[in-house]
Amino acid sequence: MKISAYYPNYFKDYGIAHASYYVLKGMQSNHVDINLMGITSEKIFSDGFYRDAIPKWAKSVVYKALPDQTILKLAESIFLNSLSQDVDFAYLWPGVSHGTYKSIKNSGHKIIFEGVNSPAGNIKQILDVEYARLNLPAAHGISQQQIDDELARIALSDYVYSCNPIMRTYFENIGVPKNSILDTSFGLSTSAILPDQDLESQNLSKPPTFLFVGSIGVRKGAHLLLKYWVKSNLNAKLKLVGTIEEVLKPLVNQYLTDARIEHIPFTSDLVSVYKSADVFILPSLEEGSPLVTYMALGAGLPVIASPMGSGHIIADGVDGFVIEPHDENKWVDCMRLLTEDAGLRKKLSQQSKQKALNYTWDVVGADRLKSLVKAEAKKVNHHQI
Repeated sequence: MKISAYYPNYFKDYGIAHASYYVLKGMQSNHVDINLMGITSEKIFSDGFYRDAIPKWAKSVVYKALPDQTILKLAESIFLNSLSQDVDFAYLWPGVSHGTYKSIKNSGHKIIFEGVNSPAGNIKQILDVEYARLNLPAAHGISQQQIDDELARIALSDYVYSCNPIMRTYFENIGVPKNSILDTSFGLSTSAILPDQDLESQNLSKPPTFLFVGSIGVRKGAHLLLKYWVKSNLNAKLKLVGTIEEVLKPLVNQYLTDARIEHIPFTSDLVSVYKSADVFILPSLEEGSPLVTYMALGAGLPVIASPMGSGHIIADGVDGFVIEPHDENKWVDCMRLLTEDAGLRKKLSQQSKQKALNYTWDVVGADRLKSLVKAEAKKVNHHQI
């Protein structure tokens, strides 16, 4: 089997580009030839497995000389031209145009669609309701044209990777055949799993630090978290790491006057941030399977999250708590419980750390490949009957 993957992104060693690289690395085996192309990348991406559409030596000139849309079209054409006839699957990540999907399909290649998040129509529906609740203009930027374009791309795909059960339901509802949806997850690097001595050094007697990492906006439920934080009146600290959504700044800034809340707009050292925390918290309204939640497992943190924020990897009452994002009383009760019960925090922490080992990139990649091979074999056998 031969797979050529493309993600129209600038590859850095964090975020979804980082995830795509390590997922595909983990899918490699003696029987499968896999390669990945991005637009361009940092120096660390220089092995034979990964290729730049725009060479590193040319990227500064190209980005200065050409508009972004022209660069995207150029990179896509380079990827298309790289697809040899012996490629079985084109594995396409977010941002690839509908035109490229059609060209690949017409050339006879099968297509894998990477479902990083829910279908755009579902995201828009969820967020439209929430922005209206807050009397704010919808700032998600999702248009009907984008929704229709994504639906057309999904319709051209032979398989869709879905990284949580809620997403699977959404994909089924828009007509994706059940046997074309491949259940999967994301993961974390082994370097993100903290040594046991780092976890043992945590001071359980001090007021705990609750950690939120991500865009501080409506989609991630930041407004709900801040509301619950004030109501719970904890002897604890809340650390928010991320950029504040523009339309939410007036609301968020009111809360930042609280001395118990710390805001870090950006950091390149997330490991240190996780090491300084005692509980991870994410009341997202919409997610795929957030990388920040996997990092919380690696740091041995108990997790309080919404079903979307948990990414289906948190077991309620085992390594954290899974609560519907608008269930205010449960959020407040749970935050108080983990603030007051250091023994429970330690117990959940141990379970969380153990579970992280199930989601390293090698494990996740191997599982993804296995599900693809199994689904393809079933389809082939069905057609032969």
